[in-house]
Amino acid sequence: MRAGQYGLVPLKGSFVSILVNASKEYDSTKVEFQKIRKFGFGYGTQVGINAGKHSQILLPEAYVKLRYGVFEFYAGRRKEIVGLVDTTLSAGSYIWSGNALPLPKIQISIPNYASIIGNGLISIKGMFAHGWFGKQAYTEGYYLHQKWLYSRIGRESWKVNLFAGINHQVQWGGYSEVLKNNNISTNDGYFSADPFVYLNVILPIPWKIPKDVTYTAYETLNRFGNHLGSIDLGISFKTPVTDIYFYRQTPYEDGQMPEVILSMDGNYSIIFDLKDKRQFSKISFGYLDTRRQGGQITNFAKWLGKKETHYGEVQNYFNHGQYLEGWSYRDNGIGTPLIISSNNLLITSPYELYSIDNRIQSYFFAATGKIMKYEYILKSSFIKSLGIFGLKREKSLNQFSSSISVSRPLSKLNLDSRFNIGFDSGKLYGNNIGINFSILKKW
Repeated sequence: MRAGQYGLVPLKGSFVSILVNASKEYDSTKVEFQKIRKFGFGYGTQVGINAGKHSQILLPEAYVKLRYGVFEFYAGRRKEIVGLVDTTLSAGSYIWSGNALPLPKIQISIPNYASIIGNGLISIKGMFAHGWFGKQAYTEGYYLHQKWLYSRIGRESWKVNLFAGINHQVQWGGYSEVLKNNNISTNDGYFSADPFVYLNVILPIPWKIPKDVTYTAYETLNRFGNHLGSIDLGISFKTPVTDIYFYRQTPYEDGQMPEVILSMDGNYSIIFDLKDKRQFSKISFGYLDTRRQGGQITNFAKWLGKKETHYGEVQNYFNHGQYLEGWSYRDNGIGTPLIISSNNLLITSPYELYSIDNRIQSYFFAATGKIMKYEYILKSSFIKSLGIFGLKREKSLNQFSSSISVSRPLSKLNLDSRFNIGFDSGKLYGNNIGINFSILKKW
């Protein structure tokens, strides 16, 4: 019930939540020759107030956006998901899942697929952004660099489409009081941040280091900043009964590009979007495996007689030696919610790391549909966790979680009502139950 909620749901305690949204979308009216206007303007705001034992006011969205043709520019906080994934029923995209409060960014993008060859035969979309992490538990004043590029082969009207893409995120710059006396990782607590460093952040290739600048041993031996992302592949089929989508997201960290076929770590999902929208309208199956991380050879690689790229250099997903918060924002993971903060686990952590639970094997199921006037969403996951490399766990710890959400429109009152119930059972984050009831009013 907290996963994928953009950091809006508190971890503990009963609370009353009020969310107020206001937004303006682009003008979609037609001009002469039945074409959409080239220029558009929009904005979005959302204020969340949680009243309870730990009351808080949150601002998950506050942005302005401009569109010119296929290009879009926006500045502010905005809810987003990055990667090839089903945004409604999956457990979340591997790298950017909508699990944490959105970071403030400035961004230019082609947000929707735009044809570059053959009137839609090959289309692309992409993005380039700069963001701010602000002050976190261990680090302050550091930045986000983010870009992605995705392509689609096949026109939308075709029965089969192929998808491929890559996304790249970097945490860089900033200051850490905790590491002030660590001269291997920092210069008096500061991480390097100059034009040469930014060049390495944008294009992480072996650039020749200038002679008149001194960088830390950590940065010269590894990378400037914390690099991570995923390589995504997908395919879709249209049949008379259902549209079928299959996606695979292969993780990489610190510039270590894995051989996509050999590295079996990944976020896999298959979705059936049924044409008959009655009892079932969409069904999703997911599988996430992050156990190897470059520290183990897969059976497939052994069969081919090859080793995975950077074999033996453990990638330690979502953790980092300089940015001790790891891939998180305000203690919520930016990536998949199936790898969560150590602060949310029953097991205490002896390390200053984001997670001691990043070697997992997880199975996920979700379905949505309508029974009479009631629409429902069912989600369930099962996780087997081996902890992390360097912190041996004798056997896996298991966790089962499930939730069901039922909604019904109240037409006479012009309202929508929703009831949620969820529970956890296991040894990672314990046995819990949560209940939520909400009313939605639109103007």
